[in-house]
Amino acid sequence: MRRVKSLVCDEDGAELVEFALSATIFFTLIFGIMEFCLVIYADNFVAIAAQQGTRYAMVRGSDWTSSCAADVQNYELSLAHPGLNLEASNITVTWLTTTAAGSACTKYSQGCQVEVTVSYPFQLNIPFFSTSIPLSSTSIATIQD
Repeated sequence: MRRVKSLVCDEDGAELVEFALSATIFFTLIFGIMEFCLVIYADNFVAIAAQQGTRYAMVRGSDWTSSCAADVQNYELSLAHPGLNLEASNITVTWLTTTAAGSACTKYSQGCQVEVTVSYPFQLNIPFFSTSIPLSSTSIATIQD
C-alpha cells in the first residue's frame, strides 16, 4: 500500500509537464501575434496595390477606346508586392459612367471615374488553428487625361 501511495504522491517530473503546457500556450500566443502582424502588413500592400492600379488607369484612361481591365491587371501583376502572390482574378477594374459629382459621362472620358478592387485571401497559420482571412481594398479615382 505504501508503494502505491508513494507513486501517486511523487512529484518528480512535474516541472517538465508544467513547462510543456505553459510553453505550448506561450509559443502559440507569440506565433499568433506574428501572424496577425503579417495580416496587417498584407492588408497594407493590398490597399497600396488598389491605389497603384487606380492611378495607372486614371492617368491613361482617356487614351483607351476599349476595355483595358487586362492592361491594369498586367500592370498590377508586374509590380513587386512583397509577401503577396496576386493573380489576375484578384484584381477587378470597373469603369464607372458617372463623374465624382454624380452626373453621367462617357466611359473612358475625362472626368469619369475608374474603380479598382484588389482582394487577397491571406492564409493564417497559427499552431492548432489555420484559416483564410479575406483582405480587400477598393480605390476610386477620376480620369484626368
